[in-house]
Amino acid sequence: MRSTTLFGIYAVVVIGLIGGLAGLTLYNLEKSRWWDARTQLAQESYGLHLKLETKLYRLFKQHSGSLLLGRSEGGAAERELRARIDQTLLDIRRTIEREIEMVGEEELEELELLAEIEADIRSLNATVAAMTSTKDPLESFVQAERLAALMDGGIDVELDRKIAAALEEEIEETEEVLADAVAFRARNEKLVYVLVALAVGTLIVALFSFNGQIRQPIVRLRIEIDRLRGADYSKPVVLGGSLEFRELGTVLQDMGEGLAVREATRAEQKKKLEETVHDRTAELQQLINKLEMGEENRKQLMADISHELRTPLAIILGEADVTLRTQHKLSLEVSDALARIRDSAKHTNQIVDDLLTVARLEAGQLRLDRKKVNLLKIVQDAVSMFPETVLVESSGARIIGSVDEVRLRQSVLALLHNAKRYGGPSISVSLRQSATTNIIAVEDDGSGLSPDEKSRAFERFFRGSNASGRGIEGSGLGLPVVKSIVLAHGGTVELEDPDGGGLRVIMKIPKEPPQRPVPTDVAPG
Repeated sequence: MRSTTLFGIYAVVVIGLIGGLAGLTLYNLEKSRWWDARTQLAQESYGLHLKLETKLYRLFKQHSGSLLLGRSEGGAAERELRARIDQTLLDIRRTIEREIEMVGEEELEELELLAEIEADIRSLNATVAAMTSTKDPLESFVQAERLAALMDGGIDVELDRKIAAALEEEIEETEEVLADAVAFRARNEKLVYVLVALAVGTLIVALFSFNGQIRQPIVRLRIEIDRLRGADYSKPVVLGGSLEFRELGTVLQDMGEGLAVREATRAEQKKKLEETVHDRTAELQQLINKLEMGEENRKQLMADISHELRTPLAIILGEADVTLRTQHKLSLEVSDALARIRDSAKHTNQIVDDLLTVARLEAGQLRLDRKKVNLLKIVQDAVSMFPETVLVESSGARIIGSVDEVRLRQSVLALLHNAKRYGGPSISVSLRQSATTNIIAVEDDGSGLSPDEKSRAFERFFRGSNASGRGIEGSGLGLPVVKSIVLAHGGTVELEDPDGGGLRVIMKIPKEPPQRPVPTDVAPG
């Protein structure tokens, strides 16, 4: 059975019990009102009969006094008392009629008895009136005898009996109503106990049903989900409980079987993939090793070639200088040729020095001679060695940093020469510092570099469009050399576009050496 159907039945039963209790309560209230009204009417009728009996005795007392005194009429008091008796009889009749409306024809006997009492009262009133209205003189003894016979026969016996019967009837009605009320309350009390017992029983059954149909399956569902989450598909999923949970258990069982198949397939695929990845990783590692070895060999070869070229270039440059000292003995053509040889040797020697600097940094062999120096002096020395006018700005007279003075001056000169070749006529150098960094910036007002050119500016032998298009000489190693020196100091080099155009090259060098300096073995040559 579905849990919705089961608990729907429980809901209907509970609602029925609640409705029964509510209906029983309302019926009990209505019945109590009816009993109260019935009892009130019986008590009212009883009181009216007692009042009638009292007034009748008072009336006949009035008649006795009139007979004994020889008066023909009782006066205003006697007429008022008769009116009250008539009103009391009318009230009794109305009360009995209300009882008939509530009970039915059972109260017709009371109405008939009331009619007899009214007839007797009228008969007695007529007899007394006849006695008091006669013109014959009567002796006192005869009048007394007739009045005594009338009172004993009419009032004491018949009328008194009938009124007593009416009173007894009202008492019986009251007792009957009270007995019915007690019996009804006893039945209702039993019925309430039965309904409460049914409600408690229904609640207990509902609790057991909830535990078996809902709670226990939910607990088992959580356990089964945890087991499936842990990839344990060895046991079947059994939830029990209502039809919904049994259907859910079937769905979970099918899902578990599908997951078990997928898990097995995935494990097999994972194993194959791991084997493939292992093989490919081994092949890739071999390629990486070969590339690293080739790169190391290339770097070492470049460093060796650059180093070996310095000696013959130095010899060529020296011989050319020596020969040119005797140029007065040489012809003009020979002197020009020797001058070109010397200039070419100087240019080539500069290229070789730059290549050697870059190669040593890449090979981890660029060694720095760090000292605590004033960076402003280094900048001023570089500017003094530069043939053009340069504006120098500094945030202070002493900006101290731990640097290689020669290498840093070389970097500043390289940036100044770059600005002269590729920038505009206005060149400036600014020097400032932060808490941990010294910053040197060289700025020109030339055409600058495009974003693509800035991304490639630090590549070896790269020259921007503003150089190649204008036929400007240069090796394309200036910025790579600057970057190599700055990186060796643990700093960075950045390119920016000033607001007024041109290019700004910013060197950021830590004030103190980095924690792990680049290991070096070869001295600068």
